[in-house]
Amino acid sequence: MKARQAKRIAQDVTEAVFSRTLDVTLWSVAYLTVLPFTYSMHEPQWKAQMEADTLLSTLNYDRIKRAIISARHHGLIKKSKRHAWPEMTEAGKKRLASAVPVYDAKRPWDDRLHLVTYDIPERKSDDRRLLREWLRRMGCGRLQDSVWMTPYNLIDLLRTFVDEHNLENTVIVSDMGRDGAIGEEKIVDLIVRIYQLDALNDRYEAWIAEAERHGKIDHRMMLSYLAVLKDDPQLPFRLLPKWWKGDQAYRLVEIDMKKVSKLFRSEK
Repeated sequence: MKARQAKRIAQDVTEAVFSRTLDVTLWSVAYLTVLPFTYSMHEPQWKAQMEADTLLSTLNYDRIKRAIISARHHGLIKKSKRHAWPEMTEAGKKRLASAVPVYDAKRPWDDRLHLVTYDIPERKSDDRRLLREWLRRMGCGRLQDSVWMTPYNLIDLLRTFVDEHNLENTVIVSDMGRDGAIGEEKIVDLIVRIYQLDALNDRYEAWIAEAERHGKIDHRMMLSYLAVLKDDPQLPFRLLPKWWKGDQAYRLVEIDMKKVSKLFRSEK
């Protein structure tokens, strides 16, 4: 029963962060490179490394092994000259960097809010769906079905998207100015409502409480954190409410995340 429960938890946290086994494999390569371990001479070193980690040991080894072969075939990993397990190529680092959510510690802001409105005909419903997904990825919050808000000026990026999907004259970006309140609602209250920050903050608080009970940030806790961060729009700090716990959560994983992220950041 415990083994099944552990496997279900492993699947939940990995699927919440990664949509493909290949990306899980690349993450494992990066994570296990910095994981201290001991292994037996009678078993494959890669498998021994996986079993040295509680979370990875619940995953299907054969599935991961097939993903390793696929990653090698696509030039994402290569044989290491330093150790027995593989290491990522620059292409692998680039792919993993695009899959792993990253905490933005700077978040510059020009004190202005922007509205994105669109009127896309039904015959282009697929493009409308893609635009909504793009806006979410860019950290926009939905005011209404065709009205989105963002603290960042996306006009250049949005122009590229519009050109690529032939959506000229269907999308408008408006500057709400420095006083971006709508009606009687204050800006911070508007931000909390549009981005549903109260629900997201509850997830951060629950994670912090579990981390304190657990007593350490292991692999499962790190991926559980990334699952929350993935849904965080990472708004400018001045727009966040005083009760926001996202920064406190990041401080608990900061050291470990920096160690792992160094391994999948492309060399310049």
